[in-house]
Amino acid sequence: MLKKLTHGQFNFFTKSTFITGLITAIMIVAGGNSWAANGLVTPNDMKRGSLLLKTTKAGKMVEAIQLATNVEIDINGPIARTKVTQRFRNPSDGWVEGTYVFPLPETSAVDTLKMQIGDRFIEGVIKPKEEARKIYDDAKREGKKASLVEQLRPNLFTNSVANIGPQEIVVVQIEYQETVRQSNGLFSLRFPMVAAPRYNPKPRIVESVNFENDEQWGTVKDPIPDREEITSPIINPVKQAKSNPVTLNVNLASGFPIGEIKSPFHDITADYKSKDQVTVSLSDHVVPADRDFELNWKAEPKKSPRVALFRETIGQDDYFLAFITPPKLVQFEQDEITTPDREVIFVIDNSGSMAGPSMRQAKESLLLALAKLRNKDSFNIIRFDDTYEILFPSALKANTGNLDVAKRFVSSLEADGGTEMLPALEAALEDQTPHDKSTLRQIVFLTDGAIGNEKQMFDTIVKKRGRSRIFTVGIGSAPNSHFMNRASSYGKGTFTHIGSEQQVRSRMNELFTKLETPVLTDLHANWTESNKSEKNNFEMSPSQLPDLYSGEPVVILAKAKNTIRSVKETLDVSGQFANQPWTIKLPLHKAQQGNGISKLWGRKKIAEIEGRYFLADNWNVLDQEILDTATKYGLVSKMTSLVAVDITPTRPTGTDYSSQEIALNLPAGWDFEKVFGPDYNSVPEPLEDASISSLHTLASRDTPLGDPSSAKVKSIPLPATATTAELKIIFGILILLATVLFMLVSRKMLPNGQRP
Repeated sequence: MLKKLTHGQFNFFTKSTFITGLITAIMIVAGGNSWAANGLVTPNDMKRGSLLLKTTKAGKMVEAIQLATNVEIDINGPIARTKVTQRFRNPSDGWVEGTYVFPLPETSAVDTLKMQIGDRFIEGVIKPKEEARKIYDDAKREGKKASLVEQLRPNLFTNSVANIGPQEIVVVQIEYQETVRQSNGLFSLRFPMVAAPRYNPKPRIVESVNFENDEQWGTVKDPIPDREEITSPIINPVKQAKSNPVTLNVNLASGFPIGEIKSPFHDITADYKSKDQVTVSLSDHVVPADRDFELNWKAEPKKSPRVALFRETIGQDDYFLAFITPPKLVQFEQDEITTPDREVIFVIDNSGSMAGPSMRQAKESLLLALAKLRNKDSFNIIRFDDTYEILFPSALKANTGNLDVAKRFVSSLEADGGTEMLPALEAALEDQTPHDKSTLRQIVFLTDGAIGNEKQMFDTIVKKRGRSRIFTVGIGSAPNSHFMNRASSYGKGTFTHIGSEQQVRSRMNELFTKLETPVLTDLHANWTESNKSEKNNFEMSPSQLPDLYSGEPVVILAKAKNTIRSVKETLDVSGQFANQPWTIKLPLHKAQQGNGISKLWGRKKIAEIEGRYFLADNWNVLDQEILDTATKYGLVSKMTSLVAVDITPTRPTGTDYSSQEIALNLPAGWDFEKVFGPDYNSVPEPLEDASISSLHTLASRDTPLGDPSSAKVKSIPLPATATTAELKIIFGILILLATVLFMLVSRKMLPNGQRP
């Protein structure tokens, strides 16, 4: 039974009620509850499934940024243009900065950055790397939205987005150009979806001693100075749902009748528009970013082109792109073909990142390779994790007894430990007969390439390769293609990728065809005689054409002044094939129109300059060359970045923000504990399902970024404001009204009609 209140009791109660209601209303109007003001939450605060990240404040967490990606690829003949649209969603009630480490093809020429905020578009500009970083940091500090795309490796980039408001979506789009890969009549394009974790060897301390004064000092030599930048948090697939959904579409205009088209790692739907045009999409529409996407296509029988020539004119310069497939070996007399004896050194990676399907693929590939050896060949095997082991003291003949020992050795391999690749490479390059020209020395390297010290590896290959040729075999769902391609290029070999056990036999057979057959050597390209006077106005990349193996095309990028364009003018490519001279003449006036060739030229020039780092000590000069080239052609490089800044500040002055690295999926097939160990703390588990299905809407939003002039048609619906301030104000006013009403009603409860 309720008692009537005394005058003093009522006075205290009504005043405290009013004050409490007022404080509550003010709190709601000012920003809701206290934890939401800066985005910090506890698990009990959450009303939806979300991935929570720990903070420095005990018991407090922050909702992880959600990322979804849309990929649109347009292929015209041998040239591909790709748009990658990344949607950063901040599900929390605080302000955040997101950083996403993502892979791109190692030959991609990244030249465009756009940022969309509501219906507004901000175009990115190329700046020297340090200047771009300063522009971005200043914008971040001033509360402006900004995006910064930086290159960590030619195939590894970061996209940082500053000042993403509460519940807000910021859309960032980058574009790049690349060429289609061709081998043995198979055309292919690869889009990497996940940056695999990389093993980073520890820095070494090099000590020097001065015996005169008994002093010593140590110098730390870090082979990976950017180890922090290339390392991202990884989602444990055993405990957590996969994230980072991707939608992908390809518009293929091959330029020839397409015989077949397939994707070895994803289910696709192909819609044929004509014999040479097809639209490809993912059958599942949305997939997790946990494995590379690859598209392969072939021409109808006898319709595959052997030669393609494209041209783009920019100002006073012409840029040419040529694809030339040499004649097949069967066109030469068999008695003219001699295959020399070979010494083959197999190097197999059995580190922890190879656990699971990758190890099975590597072992099966090596066993198949052993079966391909001839009796007159000699061989050896080196296996490595954080140690390495050489099977035989030296290379032995491939007889039955030695092969049986080798097969048992390979079959017993298990994946575990770190990836100390350099000692194994150095052991493989130790040549006991360096001046023997009667045999071919070939090194076959089977690995996923999940390392951060690529420069150490390249430096070793360039300086110690000798007569050896290096053939890399990339294993798994997301190999480090930058390492694979550059290692084989510097090693004058080829790169083969095996992404599934179904590909082992076909890809290894293709590799051994290259190992066993003569190469096209002494390749060079020249202008016709009529233009010798203009020789200084002609430049080719690569400046020295590499040797070619069976089924590989010659790919030439050239730049020339367009002062003279004679009908008789040709580009002549010559070489030695199967001990016979071979020449092909390309009439330049018949070149087809191509777009973006100048960008590809610039990217190729940068790669060529980077290759000179290992043979020179004038690094500052080479850095300047890269800066000048990247600036001229508007490309992201190790010396340049793309930065976009919105001039309007959006984050309120004095409001804190948090920075997050977006967690990546573990590549498909990888064993989390084998890579990180059982005690590794990955990102915390989601409270509920925050999987791909829950992010489907974010991934499959409206059309990606388009031309700014059509923004109102193609823009993505974004929140109009950064907070739900209007609702909070209304709710606060209602609480104030309820408090006043309570006071009026309560007056009737005073004893003897007293007034408060």
